[in-house]
Amino acid sequence: MADGGGTRKYSCRTASETLVWIHAITSFLEPYRFFLDAHVVNFFKDRLWEAVDKEWMDCLRGEPVEKLLQIPSGVVQGNWPASLKEYVLKSRSLSLPRDQADLQEAFPGLRAAPLNSVLAQGMNQKKKHETEALAAVIGSIARRVGADTIVDVGSGQGYLSQVLSFEYELSVIAIDASSHHGSITDGRAKRIEKYYASKIRKSRSENKSFSKPRTVTCRVLSPTTLKDISISLVQVNDSENPAIFRDKTDEQCSERTSRSESSPPLKTKSSSLVLAGLHACGDLSVTMIRTFLECNEVKAL
Repeated sequence: MADGGGTRKYSCRTASETLVWIHAITSFLEPYRFFLDAHVVNFFKDRLWEAVDKEWMDCLRGEPVEKLLQIPSGVVQGNWPASLKEYVLKSRSLSLPRDQADLQEAFPGLRAAPLNSVLAQGMNQKKKHETEALAAVIGSIARRVGADTIVDVGSGQGYLSQVLSFEYELSVIAIDASSHHGSITDGRAKRIEKYYASKIRKSRSENKSFSKPRTVTCRVLSPTTLKDISISLVQVNDSENPAIFRDKTDEQCSERTSRSESSPPLKTKSSSLVLAGLHACGDLSVTMIRTFLECNEVKAL
């Protein structure tokens, strides 16, 4: 007999409810930190499986793989030890929802612009789908909060930045630790710019303008670094020193200004930002959250 219990009793509708959920998760995980903090190879070297309840191990060894695969879904068997069933059901009740979000329900009126072949160049189908959806969400949020600039943290080869710039006509700063990625971003942006410039000429939209992402090579190690780079870059005009932000951070960052002459000047007063990242790796996501909490200019994350 199988039981698919473990119904969630937590919610993140409010900040206080989210905090209760977080505290419940940390309390549940604390006894198992030796597992969580162990390096993968140490699982074998330190024989960590011996730390698992022997009754659990004896029970699970005799179960077919099909039943073991159902454990993350909260499915337990009637003959399992009570402590094992309690553990599985509790972990299921604490897990984050895995249901696919309905973007139209979350963002009424959202319009995800399909990427043309020029913008989608180099993307596989998964990357294209992710970029289309995230760019639409960012564009919607930027309009809602009245943000002037999007900061793409860990921008990689600039796929998201370029869609936001060219398709959604947003001012974008693309930050990445790799100068090679920055060069690729600039190269792609030049090719894309030619396409859109030709499109504007053919449509005779003389008043229409667009801007390429501004690329910055910098290793973001703290919220202070990210905040100072972002604020300094949105407050400096092209006619001023583009490296002004270097004096405000402890990182050796370099900027390649890659904006067309027709681009509107960046705002110099009380600019508001949206921080974004597509698969931000390492500690970038944590740094972005801290920056959002500490920086008044960041209106959305």
